[in-house]
Amino acid sequence: MERKNKIRYVAYLAVFAALTFVATIAITIPMVSSSGGYINFGDTIIFVASAILGPIGGLVSGAVGSVIADLIFAPEYALITLIVKGLEGLLAGLVINVIRKFTSKYKWSDYVAFIVGFIIGGLEMVLGYYVGGGILLGILEENMVLGFEISLIDIPSNFIQFGVSVGVAYAISLGLIQIPYIKGIRAAFSEKKKEDNKDLV
Repeated sequence: MERKNKIRYVAYLAVFAALTFVATIAITIPMVSSSGGYINFGDTIIFVASAILGPIGGLVSGAVGSVIADLIFAPEYALITLIVKGLEGLLAGLVINVIRKFTSKYKWSDYVAFIVGFIIGGLEMVLGYYVGGGILLGILEENMVLGFEISLIDIPSNFIQFGVSVGVAYAISLGLIQIPYIKGIRAAFSEKKKEDNKDLV
């Protein structure tokens, strides 16, 4: 990747990380949880970043933007969020890239790639917070079995956040890729150039 494009890419990563942070704290809906957690729209931006900027975009948006929000609202979950949200964006982006690689000649490629990628990323988020929360609560309660039992409380709320985020991100992503400027970003950073055998991202 040319130096100019590298600088642009880093700038876009910073923008999406900031948007993830804002989306996480701007609209919060308290939920019944083991940690006093809340439903938010940070995952929506993580998914959009994975669709536009690829796996690295999803990873950075999830890891950086979400962690900063957790350091404010739930610092005890910051490390778990770093891993879970980072993997969420990375997985979504990887799945999208793989599906598009094999279906790019079809008009429905993005429709399938986005929904499958977002769903897999979202399911990882739900599972990741259950496991991470179970371990954390198990340590705090000095009883791992109890920790994982308490962590079950979070699953319904996380599924709600997962479902809403996938739906909203899907609509936003399909709309954004129709914009010429966004198409240019994807072409430069998320897709394989014809004259180059290496991925830019």
